[in-house]
Amino acid sequence: MEVKNIKIRKLFGLFDYNIELNQSGSLTVLTGPNGYGKTTILNIIYSLFNQRFFYFQKLNFELISFYFINGQQIDITKKKGKDKVEQSVRIVNNQQRIVSQNIETVDVHIRLLQTGTPIEAFIYNSESENKLVLELGKYIPVHKISQNIVLDSRTGKQFSLRDFLIENINFLPLSVINLINKQGSVKISELLNATNVYLIREERLLTQTRNPNQNVSFDRTIEKYAEELKALIAQKQLDAYKIAQQLDGSFPKRLIECKEFLSESDFKSRFADLTKKQALLKTFGIATTIQDITEYNNETKNVLTVYLEDSEAKVRVYDELLNKIELFVNILNEKMFAFKSIVINGSQGFYFQLSNGQKLKLTDLSSGEQQEVVLQYELLFKTNPDTLILIDEPEISLHVMWQKAFIQDLQRIAKIKQISFLVSTHAPQIINDNWDLTRDLYELSNAE
Repeated sequence: MEVKNIKIRKLFGLFDYNIELNQSGSLTVLTGPNGYGKTTILNIIYSLFNQRFFYFQKLNFELISFYFINGQQIDITKKKGKDKVEQSVRIVNNQQRIVSQNIETVDVHIRLLQTGTPIEAFIYNSESENKLVLELGKYIPVHKISQNIVLDSRTGKQFSLRDFLIENINFLPLSVINLINKQGSVKISELLNATNVYLIREERLLTQTRNPNQNVSFDRTIEKYAEELKALIAQKQLDAYKIAQQLDGSFPKRLIECKEFLSESDFKSRFADLTKKQALLKTFGIATTIQDITEYNNETKNVLTVYLEDSEAKVRVYDELLNKIELFVNILNEKMFAFKSIVINGSQGFYFQLSNGQKLKLTDLSSGEQQEVVLQYELLFKTNPDTLILIDEPEISLHVMWQKAFIQDLQRIAKIKQISFLVSTHAPQIINDNWDLTRDLYELSNAE
């Protein structure tokens, strides 16, 4: 479900915003001075639609409203909850004493409206948090030591539940994720689940992972993505092999039963397209056969018709992946990396080589080059159609010329992926000649 605009009242206790998203062109650029909340606004959007309601407990705001093109609206507010009495044992004058103190809690209120009329609402609060901690404890040695603090027994570190969830969200068991996602009403969950939101963060070059012993490590994102592309190609090759097996097994029967034939002109046109696609697959190191065929005539037209249709079906499985790879390669090679070009290879995913053919390690690329590769890969291969992509500070480490082409690159990607973007940036080079796409937080905060 498309978001039309977002209103925020008293963000950080200071700023009122009405941020209208561009419906035509599907690209909005968020600008403004430091401290006005660009990154926070991206996190607000991401947290709501990924149903991480704990994010709003610590955020300083009065009201956040999301307006959808179908007339629906989601309001987020928060109020002081019931105080909880917490008891702890302390040593005073060498004697143990039980000390009681009142702990303030925060209730996050989520309300769904239709053309201004309330439909459903729910509250995310400390009771919701208690359920999460109990479920977490089944899988991870973590428990509450106070109303707001949990202890991770693996490390001995203490966190607020919100901070613990944020830090570990990518490693949590499915049952915990489901419990987070089930907080709330059915209609609100349905609306949020119908809106896909993907956040590309400022830090992109390192990916946090956790090994079987639950120890955290950081991997080079660019190397991880090369392995992912290798796996994607391998899966498509397996799919193509299965289709080929089915078609080859039924070829004689379908040849005998073939009653409709392609004309010579249609056959030559479609065969030329097939040959181009096969050659492109071969260029990208994806094995496929380019065949020689006999001349088209009345005696061969039935065989050639069935043969061509089978050959088209065998390579059609690559269409979506091929479109992404082709645009990925074109965008990166247009960047004119210093004497380098990208190579797609079925056995390695991708790598770079110098103009003299010397192969490079992916980590030999500069930080700016790695940023560009990682960003383009995420946009093309890790996002789904009908998704709002949030991009925080894409200008980091990018050459000025690459910054100027950034919006154009997004528009090219949007065409084949059917996605929309909200970009947060400080850089006028990113905006280039696209000032009509911008929403400036300084101007919005001073609007009457």
